Amino acid sequence: MFDRWLGFNIHYYLQVLGVFILAFGIPMNKVLMSIGTIWVTANIIIKGDFKSYWKNWKNNLVFWFVISVLFIHLLGLTYTEDFNYALKDLNSKLPLFSIPIALIAFPINKKHLFLALHLFLASIIITSTINIYYFYTQHVNDYRELSRFGSHIRYALIVVTGILIAVFLWIKRKKQGYIYLLLILWLSYYTIISQVLSGYVAFVFLVLGLFIYGVVQKNKVTRLSLAFLFLAITLFGLSYFYSALKPSHQSNQLQNLPEKSKHGEVYHHDTLSFWYENENHILSYIAENELKDAWNQRSSINFDTLIENSYPLRSILIRYMASKGLTKDKEGMKQMSDEDITNVENGVSSILYTYPLFKRKIAVLKNNIFQYVVGGNPNGNSFLQRIEHWKAAREIIKSNWILGVGTGDIQEQFNEQYKAMNTQLHPDYWKRAHNQFLTFWVAFGIFGFILFTGFWILYLIKNIRIKNLIGIGFTLIAISSFLSEDTIETQQGVTYIALFLGLCSIMNSDIYRKENEETQK
Repeated sequence: MFDRWLGFNIHYYLQVLGVFILAFGIPMNKVLMSIGTIWVTANIIIKGDFKSYWKNWKNNLVFWFVISVLFIHLLGLTYTEDFNYALKDLNSKLPLFSIPIALIAFPINKKHLFLALHLFLASIIITSTINIYYFYTQHVNDYRELSRFGSHIRYALIVVTGILIAVFLWIKRKKQGYIYLLLILWLSYYTIISQVLSGYVAFVFLVLGLFIYGVVQKNKVTRLSLAFLFLAITLFGLSYFYSALKPSHQSNQLQNLPEKSKHGEVYHHDTLSFWYENENHILSYIAENELKDAWNQRSSINFDTLIENSYPLRSILIRYMASKGLTKDKEGMKQMSDEDITNVENGVSSILYTYPLFKRKIAVLKNNIFQYVVGGNPNGNSFLQRIEHWKAAREIIKSNWILGVGTGDIQEQFNEQYKAMNTQLHPDYWKRAHNQFLTFWVAFGIFGFILFTGFWILYLIKNIRIKNLIGIGFTLIAISSFLSEDTIETQQGVTYIALFLGLCSIMNSDIYRKENEETQK
């Protein structure tokens, strides 16, 4: 429409601007994400060249996937009871239904696509720098505060995608390679210190994608070398994690407990508690009078003092000593070093928190798994809560495996299942599956599960076949996120998925590939 009025291709530049807003906005701001989504959608509607759009849509796998997802959501309305929740769910997924369709219908060229990737990277660099500055200058202890612009889990995926883009641009633009190498190192460093397990998993999947990309290259020696290297790294990684996460203590450590300490005080043993630290039971072997006297002899901070946000020093000390496998008495205090005393005075509640970042994350995960296995409370621990979510999803699927529960009844079904399970989870944590594959099965049955899972497998194969590095890496990062999150149920998550589905579709198109071949000549 505007093209005819103004006499030049204004709609194309409006489309480019909309993509730029989305690329810059996803790491940065929800408002920009909303503006970008509305922008590209409105642009193709106003342009109105649906005959041309259909030529681009009709043979595109992503287009038919998006249409199918929309169809099963609408079909799910016919057997749902909670229409308010259903409409809210459909509204939250609007970016998935609009952005890929708009970008496939009216694609941008290679030059502007590369600029969009650079804007995405620039936004990540700006936000990650602000996050790091705030984290260290404000002396924040919670790693979640490393994400000031959205969910730390979604942001971790975005950062890993930034690494993917930097690697891609490093390969494509060798003259500026050192710049992209610095970005790779910065974003890898950020991923490590963020302590987000989903980010670690996404990074591993990205490495897998890079190996796959190398293996499909023409050089036979390169393929074989990378295949062997990947196999070696995989075996080493599996053996390392098995060894690191394998419990080293027996869960029967609360049997045959001594009645008194070496110095004669009666021990307190709370055998009904399932609270462990570093696989050691916390509320046992406590001789409080001995412990109090021994502590006050070594520290200027009184045993009964409240520290660290009004938390009792007594409790911090008992947990810290448990983490070292010590009895909480005079003998245990003798084995506490001066550094241990300082740690407790500073509010450090476990020896695990003094480990290097990666070792700390693995050790905490190992302890959480151990605590859950012996019957511990999952509340407040994201990994243990997910196990409860998955168990609830499994039970719902057993009763609704063919058609699912419908578009709007998901949360209500989970609430009922948590009650039936007598879960220890507090109602505030009664969430959905936290696994996008399971969520589709719960909502839309086996057909929804096959549709969603099958698409991502086919899309990965397609990108491998045409050697699209961005497509391979993005697909694997997306899959990694679906394993532990309902990624497309949040605005940042669904907009991220939608934009890169659209961009990868452009990169996979015949026009882009022809343009790429001409550029390389």
